[in-house]
Amino acid sequence: MPDIPAVPCPPLSAAEGRDDIRKEYVHLGRSDMVLLTSWWRREDGEFSLSARWPAPAAGLAYDHRMLTQTVRQSGLTIAHAAYGAPLSDHTVLSYFDFTVTPGFEVPPDTPCDLTVEVTVKNVKERGRKVSSLDMEFRILQGGSLVARADSEFGWLSTRVYRRLRGEHFTVDWNAWPLPAPVDPRTVGRNAPVDVVLSAGDGPRHWQLRNDVENAVLYDHPVDHVPGLALMEAAQQAANAALFPAVFEATTVTSAFERYAEFDSPCWIRAEVLPAASGETSVLVTVAQDGETVFRSRLSGPCG
Repeated sequence: MPDIPAVPCPPLSAAEGRDDIRKEYVHLGRSDMVLLTSWWRREDGEFSLSARWPAPAAGLAYDHRMLTQTVRQSGLTIAHAAYGAPLSDHTVLSYFDFTVTPGFEVPPDTPCDLTVEVTVKNVKERGRKVSSLDMEFRILQGGSLVARADSEFGWLSTRVYRRLRGEHFTVDWNAWPLPAPVDPRTVGRNAPVDVVLSAGDGPRHWQLRNDVENAVLYDHPVDHVPGLALMEAAQQAANAALFPAVFEATTVTSAFERYAEFDSPCWIRAEVLPAASGETSVLVTVAQDGETVFRSRLSGPCG
């Protein structure tokens, strides 16, 4: 997920206490998608942030995109505000795993306030700059733990990133074909704009659709498919593979293996695995030009 270019920001000291969230910290162009409201340092390597989620769409216990966005925004905020990661560097995610308490839900008709606790478990530096942070996230609702996540955030300078991306460093934004969405009901969504799957050439096979009107996933122009869009595709593919049964993904592991580009179709396959311990598991693979770019395994109750 590349950054919005900006000037580097210095780390804040512990003495400064609670601080507001800068839009630049979370790499968003739209202020209304900033889910965090403040952050503070509890002790060395331990931080807390306050978050507010909008009410979910009708019929949803909560919006998975709010969870993944909250973890993403929390990791970026701590990296920039507390560890001085330059805002001009480009962010790289290698994995993103999370678990959710079964039955978790938020109020259906009002915003929901949550707390995010972050533990930085490993700090790597390149020269005088942070190069990666291994972080653990705990999301609490009313003091009760409702979700945990683990991810490693890494950074590359623009010079290194430009060399890595080559001809894909720039992209003609929103110039790609947009195939028709599948029925939103089959993927756990209410509106076509929120659907990231289009029909493929067989059962449990779809094409990724990158609709930039989906502002939760495509806030601003970027040079590759956002990681959170691939995670949403996995969620929707798991729901579609099990439809009309209702699937609740409570454990999700995700691995980003290559960049997914906009100039070639991404194909998504879902495999329903044998049930174990009363849970259903779905393995979702995203491929492009014959190469796997993303894998995710989702497990949870299904009925």
